[in-house]
Amino acid sequence: MTLKGLKKSEQTSKQDQVEEFIKGASKRVKNLESNQINYKRYTFSLTEDVNNEIDQLLINCRVAKANRSIILKAALHQLQQLSSEDLQKAVLDEIR
Repeated sequence: MTLKGLKKSEQTSKQDQVEEFIKGASKRVKNLESNQINYKRYTFSLTEDVNNEIDQLLINCRVAKANRSIILKAALHQLQQLSSEDLQKAVLDEIR
């Protein structure tokens, strides 16, 4: 009965492979860290009705990865599509 993989040369090559794997993983992690987007937390006031409406939109959108921030971003993108006159009208309607 013989034991495979116990020769010094085989152990050295496996150790080299392990070290290369670890080095590669470290490089990939460093690349991920530099590509991350920095988010800032902002606070603004909402009425309870508006807060509930955001929650209801979140439920109705049926997108698993959606959250309240995504709902607000979607709303902003829709507002950006409006003409200046339509945007002004929408804002004035909310003020009244």
